[in-house]
Amino acid sequence: MSKFSELGVVTDKPSRMTIIAPGEVDPLIDKDGNEAYIDFLPWDSEAGRKFEQDQQREQVRKGFRQRSRAEQRADLENTDNTRLQAERLAALATGWYLLDFDGQPLPDMDFSKATALELFSAPALGWLHRQSWVFVGNERNFMRRSSKTSSPSPSTNSSSTDHPDPAAPNANT
Repeated sequence: MSKFSELGVVTDKPSRMTIIAPGEVDPLIDKDGNEAYIDFLPWDSEAGRKFEQDQQREQVRKGFRQRSRAEQRADLENTDNTRLQAERLAALATGWYLLDFDGQPLPDMDFSKATALELFSAPALGWLHRQSWVFVGNERNFMRRSSKTSSPSPSTNSSSTDHPDPAAPNANT
């Protein structure tokens, strides 16, 4: 174990992202109260690093071919970043429980990397792609959970500004 392990994220276990429909604040739930979710590994997981290495290898291969600047430019202009994001999300996804907007399980939606790529690539599901991208990009979702209880956050209502906590940094600013 590294001496920095307390600062690291958990890279070998997925974290669960509950699915929240566009315009809603609560997760999608089925009739039994089970939330819709997608499980993801973090960027720095083995799957994430393998995806990154594969992308780098492809760029190196392209770089070694004799190509004109026009070909290189066309290659860059034709890069579909949304597709690359969908591929990364599919590589990091490990499972799911998908529901429609009425809380019904989607039929024939067993998890697979191919089905995940299809899900994250669908233009009509851009909202879910973005929600997933933000979740995976936030390392906090993959941090080790401390057994220590945190102290309550200082109140931010107007009455708390009359008497700032002298121990709080920038309490008087």
